[in-house]
Amino acid sequence: MPRDVNLKLADAGTPIANTTALTAIDVEGGWFGMVRLLIATITDADETINLTVEASKDGGSTYFHICEFPQFVAADDNIEIARVAYFPRPSSGQTSLKVRLKARAVAGTTPSMPTTAYLEPLLSLAPPAMDEQLAQ
Repeated sequence: MPRDVNLKLADAGTPIANTTALTAIDVEGGWFGMVRLLIATITDADETINLTVEASKDGGSTYFHICEFPQFVAADDNIEIARVAYFPRPSSGQTSLKVRLKARAVAGTTPSMPTTAYLEPLLSLAPPAMDEQLAQ
């Protein structure tokens, strides 16, 4: 399935190695989407990590939690998992919503979690008149 490189939250080429907030991307907001994770081979046998998705409506000053994934351990090699989230509209005066992946290393001596993450908008396949009727 093709993915939009502009909606990439993480790249396995730079494995997650500690508690960190990855670089935020800008999106329009006001839509439902899926955050899809692909975790490759985990190199440390005692790793445990929590991954959440955060958004900022105010241009990046304040982030809030919009979805999370189950806790990942070393046995979760080569897994693909997704979560649906609502990406709210940015605050008045802001042109975009900032979205980022946040990792919290819970355990592991040398964490290395090669993770690729993408946002994938969920699109309605209903004709426009149907969408308008449902919105009322």
